[in-house]
Amino acid sequence: MKMKKIIFFIFILVIHSSCSNEDKFWFLEKDNDYNRVKTIFKNYIDFFPKYNQATKEIVTWSLDKETEFNLKVIFSFSQKEFKKLLKTVKKKSIANYSPTDKCLLVLNRFDTHENYGSPSSSEIKNELIDLPCYNHLYPIPNFSVFSDYYSDKTTCKLKKDFSIYVLDAKHGIFLNNNEITEGKYMPANWKNGLAKGIAINKKKRTAVYWIIIW
Repeated sequence: MKMKKIIFFIFILVIHSSCSNEDKFWFLEKDNDYNRVKTIFKNYIDFFPKYNQATKEIVTWSLDKETEFNLKVIFSFSQKEFKKLLKTVKKKSIANYSPTDKCLLVLNRFDTHENYGSPSSSEIKNELIDLPCYNHLYPIPNFSVFSDYYSDKTTCKLKKDFSIYVLDAKHGIFLNNNEITEGKYMPANWKNGLAKGIAINKKKRTAVYWIIIW
């Protein structure tokens, strides 16, 4: 009898663990392609909103070994939840940038909405890969995948009415050996790394939650 109770308890724990993992990714639809996304990013989305805190608008991701692994999700919020978000982000962020800042350390900065992440040699400006002003900056994503929020007038390809908050950024390798990216277009001290954060649009009460690993 005691053994049956132990087995039952273990079974419940397994189910709970499985459900919890699914809950973490409530914003993803059920599709085989998402399984690998969950595996790559499962340890990095603890700051994403819970199911009842936001409404998912757009989900994009890339698992490109040549450049980067990224996950970006746009959420919209009620006024109450948005106020909570602003307060939390301002408290926990390690940096805050504007898309219009003259110097930004953008991962894959030469990607555009037109070249679909494959810039031609004429689009790659080697003199922009390592500038002195990057020394005190954290990496942020290239947001060119979001057509509704895209701007070719900013370095990070995000419209100017957003504020970009970095919650964490680390040098080093955070991928398996067979998935390590080439770290293209990044300065030597950021050849590989990880960064995560939130880009916030106060007027629309929307936020882009992002993770980049390269």
